[in-house]
Amino acid sequence: MRITRIIFIFFLLAGSQFRLHAQKIDTIFFQNGDKLTGEVKSLEHNQLRLSTNDAGTVNVEWNKIDSVKILSTMRVELEDGRIMYGVLLTAGIKGSCYIWRRAGDPYLAELIRIVYLSPIRDRFVNRLDGFISSGFSYVKASEIMQVNFNGSIKYLAEKNVIETFYDGILTRESGVSKSQRHHGGASFRRILPRNWFFMSQVSAESNTELELDLRTNVTLGGGKSLIRTNFVNLHAATGLQVNRENTSETQQYNLESVFIANYSMFVYDDPEVSFEVTASLIPSLNDPGRIRNNIRSSLKWEVFKDFFFKWSFYFSYDNRPLSETAAKFDWAVTLLGLEYKL
Repeated sequence: MRITRIIFIFFLLAGSQFRLHAQKIDTIFFQNGDKLTGEVKSLEHNQLRLSTNDAGTVNVEWNKIDSVKILSTMRVELEDGRIMYGVLLTAGIKGSCYIWRRAGDPYLAELIRIVYLSPIRDRFVNRLDGFISSGFSYVKASEIMQVNFNGSIKYLAEKNVIETFYDGILTRESGVSKSQRHHGGASFRRILPRNWFFMSQVSAESNTELELDLRTNVTLGGGKSLIRTNFVNLHAATGLQVNRENTSETQQYNLESVFIANYSMFVYDDPEVSFEVTASLIPSLNDPGRIRNNIRSSLKWEVFKDFFFKWSFYFSYDNRPLSETAAKFDWAVTLLGLEYKL
């Protein structure tokens, strides 16, 4: 085994020197015997992004690959939650590869068990990911106009994920004062062994329909990825939340428990389609009997590279809002929006 390691290190160093002159030296081997050379950019949701000299950046379905040779150091996430760092080399076994790690013996992995790949890069900007989207709808009969905008920027470290986000909707109806909803903040997630994670979040929101001027939240908790494959993800989390609510009439501090579930599904036919729904249940601890909940869902299909048409739905409920005249629920549907993946 020691001789094998020496040979591997020799070729790895030689490959590193060659990379200075030609970056696109990763090779993808397909089940039909074909192969494609380029530079691996990422793997997510069964889509391997590969930069090539002739065809630009292409997406390859991961489950149609027989083996890989990736000479850049990658961050590798497995289906069972384990995270490894190293290069990926052919194993001589169909549908498998060796992950040559920074320390320890090489690990033999089935390709289908690898759910995420990203190069380990030093530059801050190369670890950023995100999206921006917007939608507009207008109903002539009722003269109702609605505009929404949301976006997210995510920074991925070795075992930490930091994200900033914003979601807003503006509704204007003839003869009625406009209503608006805003929700934004920042979150931190620490990836733990066996698909567990620790999470914290600071956020703020306002909603004229619920007569909420401002609610600021601080949340701490943890959760687990119950299902994590290249096609389906299911995460569940729970924690405690402290917030302060302000209305035009009063102000109140609250201690609440939080239960969150997130489900996402990815279908990679033509066009590529993804569906996601997040639901949260928030019972109050200092005001027994008060319950809030939020549901957000979206359906996206790609129209051309990194651009998506998007349908989205939002629902918010509070059985005991601070203002006696406030509505108990608010909802909105965007029939057609446009999203760009950064």
